[in-house]
Amino acid sequence: MDRAHGRAGPRSTVTTDDAPLADIIELIKGHTGAKSVTAATRLYADLGMTGDGADGFLRAFAAKYGVDLSGVVWLRYFDEEPTTNDLMEPAITLAASVLSPSFALRWQAARNAEREITIAHLADVARAKVWIHPGEAFKHDRRTSPLVLVFSAMSVLVMAFFVLLGGVVAYAFLAGELGEKNVVVLVGIFSVSLLPLYFAFASWRAIERKLASADGG
Repeated sequence: MDRAHGRAGPRSTVTTDDAPLADIIELIKGHTGAKSVTAATRLYADLGMTGDGADGFLRAFAAKYGVDLSGVVWLRYFDEEPTTNDLMEPAITLAASVLSPSFALRWQAARNAEREITIAHLADVARAKVWIHPGEAFKHDRRTSPLVLVFSAMSVLVMAFFVLLGGVVAYAFLAGELGEKNVVVLVGIFSVSLLPLYFAFASWRAIERKLASADGG
C-alpha cells in the first residue's frame, strides 16, 4: 500500500466467492487482539486502528479476499503514524483557518470526507472485490477538545520561544558578547533554533497531505 500517496497498492491475485462476516471478524481479532468485535465495530473509533497497524491489516484483508484497494484514500479513514508534529497541528490549522477563509473551506472539506470503516462495510468490499467509499452515515465525528487545542497552542509558543532564543544567543555569540567563538557551539545553537522550524514544516506538510485527501473521487 502506497501510503505516501494516500492509496493502496495493486490488487492481489487471490480470489474468493464470498467473504463471510465471521471470517473478517476473526481476521481483525488476530491483528488487534480485540475480544469483542461485531459487524458494527469501527476500525478507527472502536479499535483504534491507524498508521502501520491499519496498513498491515488492510494488506492482509486485500490478500485474503482478492480486493482491489487502489481506490483507498488513506487519510480519509486513518491517521499517519503519530509524531511530535501532531501536537502542533490543531493550533496551526486553527490559525490558518482564521487567517485564510480558503484554507478553512479546504480543511473543512477534508474533515467532511473522513469516514469510519465498519466490519460490515469490509464484508461488502470483500464481496465487491473493489473499494467502496462509505456513505454519509459513516462520517467520522472527530472533534478537537479545548484541552488539546490549549496544549497545541502552548507547543507552538514554546517552539517559537526556542527559535527566538536561538536567534538572540546566536547574535550575542557572533557579536563576541559570550566570550571566545567556537564553531561547535555555534552549530549547536543554530541546530537548537532551527529544530522547531523543522517540526513546524513537517506539521504543515502533514496538513497539506490531509487537504489533498479531499480531492478526487
